[in-house]
Amino acid sequence: MYKSLENKVIVVTGAGRGIGKEMSKEFAANGAKVALVDLDIAGAEKAAAEISGSKAYKLDISIEADVNRVFAEIQNDLGTVDVLINNATYLPKEEDLLGTPLAEFDRTMTVVLNGAFLCTKAVLPAMIEKQKGNIINIATVNAKGMYGSDAYSIAKAGVLAFARTLTTRYGKDGIRSNTVIPGTIATEVWSERAKRNPQVFSDLKPWYPMGRVGTPADVSNVVMFLASDESAWMSGTEVVIDGGLLAGPAPMFSVIEAKG
Repeated sequence: MYKSLENKVIVVTGAGRGIGKEMSKEFAANGAKVALVDLDIAGAEKAAAEISGSKAYKLDISIEADVNRVFAEIQNDLGTVDVLINNATYLPKEEDLLGTPLAEFDRTMTVVLNGAFLCTKAVLPAMIEKQKGNIINIATVNAKGMYGSDAYSIAKAGVLAFARTLTTRYGKDGIRSNTVIPGTIATEVWSERAKRNPQVFSDLKPWYPMGRVGTPADVSNVVMFLASDESAWMSGTEVVIDGGLLAGPAPMFSVIEAKG
């Protein structure tokens, strides 16, 4: 438990399922007041019904007027935002760059990058005024290496630069910003791939030195620490949660060392 999270106002985007829902549950368990923001209001409301001290808000984070309106509602309902979790994302229907229509590429950039930008702009002035604020961005190992989903990878790489920008420009104003970089996390986001290959998670395991893909709790546990005052001198940090994936391609050992 993190006592410093008690009564803090936390906004989690993409909170209706997967990692966002898990983070929201943990924030509430630590005594925070949680705004569950999601375009899928049914999913957000269902999650909020399971999470004490939370409230659901429908929002397309790519639309500036709607972002400003909803964040004003959140401040009116719960109070000034202490922590923003930029978690909402968009996976284009096509995986490869050549096959990706411009509209899909634009939608990916608009949700992933513009969305983080707009939500951050909505909370930043009040954070600066009180000289304290915490912005946590959820990226992916795709921002560090090429693992498919080309447009998504490009957009998430931009998130890393976005977090560094916040850290260096607004650190003097009491703002800190860190980025979490998960590997494969078993969530509903993978549903389409799982339809094509029901064994996708099992097939991915050999690539992870720790022998498994991640869970939403793996990410949430780290985010709780970053959101708390216990990490008060951490800013501009990229925290990798990937079971060792980025350390090296584990299956290469059997080839290089000629082991069967």
